[in-house]
Amino acid sequence: MKKTLLQLIAIMMLPIVFIGCDDNTESLGGSMMPSEDNITITNKVYHATSRSLLAGDSILARTSTAYLGRYTDPLYGTFSADFLAQFHCVEGFEFPDSVAGDTAVSAEVRLYISSYFGNPNAPCHLSVYELNKVLEENKNYYTDIVPEEYYDASSAPIASRAYTADDKTLPDSITSSGNYVSYISIQLPRQFGTNLIRKYYEKDADGNHIGKDYFANAEAFINNVCKGMYFKCDQGDGSILYVQQAQLNIKFNYYVKSSTGADSLLTVLAQFAGTQEVIQANRFQTDKETLKKLVEEDGTCTYLKTPAGIFTEITLPLDEIAENHTNAGDTLNSVKLTLTRYNETVNDSEFKLGIPQTILMVRKKDMYTFFEKNQVTDNKTSYLASFNSNYNTYTFSNMAQLITTCIAEKKEGTVDEDWNKVVLIPVVTATDNTGNIVTIRHNLNLTGARLMGGTNQGNELDVRITYSNFAQ
Repeated sequence: MKKTLLQLIAIMMLPIVFIGCDDNTESLGGSMMPSEDNITITNKVYHATSRSLLAGDSILARTSTAYLGRYTDPLYGTFSADFLAQFHCVEGFEFPDSVAGDTAVSAEVRLYISSYFGNPNAPCHLSVYELNKVLEENKNYYTDIVPEEYYDASSAPIASRAYTADDKTLPDSITSSGNYVSYISIQLPRQFGTNLIRKYYEKDADGNHIGKDYFANAEAFINNVCKGMYFKCDQGDGSILYVQQAQLNIKFNYYVKSSTGADSLLTVLAQFAGTQEVIQANRFQTDKETLKKLVEEDGTCTYLKTPAGIFTEITLPLDEIAENHTNAGDTLNSVKLTLTRYNETVNDSEFKLGIPQTILMVRKKDMYTFFEKNQVTDNKTSYLASFNSNYNTYTFSNMAQLITTCIAEKKEGTVDEDWNKVVLIPVVTATDNTGNIVTIRHNLNLTGARLMGGTNQGNELDVRITYSNFAQ
């Protein structure tokens, strides 16, 4: 009876206790209960410490978006992005029985742009290299991938061009169309397209048509025809393109026989698109010296910077909490942590980084495996908080299970040196039709935030705990 009543009162008081913000102990609801069942509700504030954590260039970039360009921020320094992309071949793809002249009319790659960050008119230059090594399936590719392991860096690019984020070279007849999606067209050597076509018609020594098998599916195409391409921004500064899709287009002619006996010459396009079925691997490079200086020398705050860059680490006062709540009758009702964002005064650039809209709190020991295993938050060892623009805050409203889980591990002797640490990581989420979160991934857009906290004395964060106790 007493245990059940204690739990009931704890649940009843949960919406109320969030207003408690001080160290005072109050008895709430005692008059509602028999004298032998007196429940005490207590609010207490503990202090957590925080610091910026250098994430470097290495995060898991499991995304269908590719990034290309270079941008220098006054606070965070220079960030650059390149990417490697494979191309998908639909199952059962076929060229016609014969292509006119056995050659391509033209070949191009189109980079379809969903959006961009920075100056739309900043002049940049990109180069394209053909890969000579296949990106392996079922492998986690981090953003510190080394492109030189997949192409011959000593060779000349197969194509290059100058560009701007807002491509002014396309005619109004194209850009004014209601179905227009912004893209950058990169003309490849015609011979590249011809070689691809001739690969399809390849025969073995016995005259068997083996080339058709090379186009049977994406795997066969990648292994036998085109391993992929590396897109590198090698000049310019001022914009980052968010590439929705890379698409390889091969234009060719072929004859169609008619009943009249006069053959018709048709020009058609074979398309091989970068899709979620094949690999797109982003390579990010941050200004390591600038970020290191922020992390090591600025103790007035902590930072969040994406993509890659900087996370925030928080050390929770778990030993102190455990020591003060040794009574077996203590029940944690709520644990609340609010992080306040400083308004940006350092960056007076025309193009300011966005504010991370969602951040993940995850135990430090899980900060890599959480993403590798495609996990979602369980509100036990991982939580999400959204940016509140009215109060300029992120609030984790109830971390009680995290506290009890960590303390229980400590008692069992199954902890390491990071047992009391969590990390804040900017993320993006996707939901199903009913609104349930189905994926959580790193935020790869350009964002940044300074949070109250830091290593300076007096900058501790308030952890507000409400617990109930059955008084005999």
